[in-house]
Order: sequence, then C-alpha cells, then structure tokens
Amino acid sequence: MLMGTRLISAGVGIIIGVAILFLDNIFVYCAGICFLSSVAVWELTRAIKCDKFTALRWASIAMGAIFPAAITLPWINFLVLPMAMMYVIVMALIMLRYHKEVSFEQVLACGAAGGLLPTALSSVVLLRYSQHGEPLGIFMVLYILFCAWFGDSGAYFVGTFFGKHKLCPLVSPKKTVEGLIGGVLTVGIVTTILVLVYNSFILKDTQLSYGVLIPLSMVTSLVGVVGDLSASVIKREYSVKDFGNIMPGHGGVLDRFDSVILVAPFLYVAMTYLGSFIYA
Repeated sequence: MLMGTRLISAGVGIIIGVAILFLDNIFVYCAGICFLSSVAVWELTRAIKCDKFTALRWASIAMGAIFPAAITLPWINFLVLPMAMMYVIVMALIMLRYHKEVSFEQVLACGAAGGLLPTALSSVVLLRYSQHGEPLGIFMVLYILFCAWFGDSGAYFVGTFFGKHKLCPLVSPKKTVEGLIGGVLTVGIVTTILVLVYNSFILKDTQLSYGVLIPLSMVTSLVGVVGDLSASVIKREYSVKDFGNIMPGHGGVLDRFDSVILVAPFLYVAMTYLGSFIYA
C-alpha cells in the first residue's frame, strides 16, 4: 500500500513538473515558486514549533507566498526592497506586541524562513531568465534539478549496495561516504548526457562546454548534500520525521526541495561569474 502511494504521488509530481517545463512560461514558473515557497515556509514554521504564534507564522507564510513574484517578475521587481523592509518592520512590530509570549529566536527563525526560502527558490526562475540562461530555454531549470535530485538518487543507490563508511552518523545515519561519491559521479554522468542531447539535437549555432558544466555540476551536487544534511539537522533537533505530507509517501516540499534550496542560489551566483564560459 505504501509503495503504491509513493508511486502515485511520484507520478502526479512528475506530470505536474513536466507540464510546467513544457509550458516554459515565466508566469507559470512564478506561480509554481510562490506555491512551493508558501508551503515550505508553512512546513518549516510548524516544524520549529512556531505554529502557536499565529501572527508571526502567517506573516512569514504571506511573505513566502508573494515575495517570489516581486523577485522573479521583471515588471514589479522594484518592489523587492520595499517589501523586504516592510517585512522586517512587521516582524519587529510582532516581537514588540507579543514579546512576553514570543522569543527573539522564534521571531528570527520565522523571519528567516519567510525571507530566505522564497529567495532561494526564486533563483530557479532568475537563472532560467538570466543573460546566460535565456538562450538555453529549460536547460538551466533541468541543470538545477538534475544537480540536486540525481545526486541524492545516486547516493541512495550506491550507498545501499556499497556503503560501508558513515558520512554523518549523528545527523543522517544512512548516508555513507561511498554514497556521496556515487551521487557526485551520477550527477557528472547525467550532466554529460544532458549536454550531449542539447549539443546534438537542440542547439544550432552554439555548443555547450563539457569542460565547465560537468565539473560545476559535480561540485554543485556537494552543495546539495549540505542542504540535505542541514534539513536533517533541523528535523533531528525538533524530532520531526518529515516536514510535511503534501506528497504522500515522500514527505513535504522541504523534504523534496531541501537540496534545491542551496543548489539554485549557488548555481545562480556561479553562473554570474562563469556564464560566459559555458559555451564551447
């Protein structure tokens, strides 16, 4: 029954993801990121036991729902700084109003959740429509997701069959050094195939560089591991098995996108400096 639930959830998720990629529209991407961001903030604020502080939690969730639109849509990105400033003021006012019930640490945690999660997830859209990403269509979106998810999948399978040395036994007992290496190599192989497909069948006037994109993807997969382990630390500290259950059998948004939350902004920054070198 559990396996059937996992397969159905995975199937639905894949269909939605493929539909979004097929549409390849900035408004669709924006709507998707706003949804994922708001759910991620809802999950994290619940996990860290802030769900009883209604004003604090819902201010963070509201920021998670609307901030990606200001970040990703070029017509309204002049609102980014005013919204960020207003958000800080609202957090401060909530702390002043409820200072007897809410600690500074809780305000800071919820404030960070509402500001950092939408910013990190918005990096996916920013990179897709960046100077270097725009000519490549959905390549950059696939590149981000492959670096995050194939690293995790490769690590799981290699670690299951060959894992002997624990990576972080106190944080994630099932992760192994062999799995880590397998995940990095898997990302390198998948990136090679992705670049080969683009160079052979999609790109006409230019070619992508294997020498830049493959090593970068392998380094990026390590960044994804940091995101994964960081989420595990939070779950272990607050005795949470999964952040949510939006995908039955797979957990919540944070459970599925914990790697992406670091991978996307890392690649956005990396491409800012290396973008001109990704072409052969």
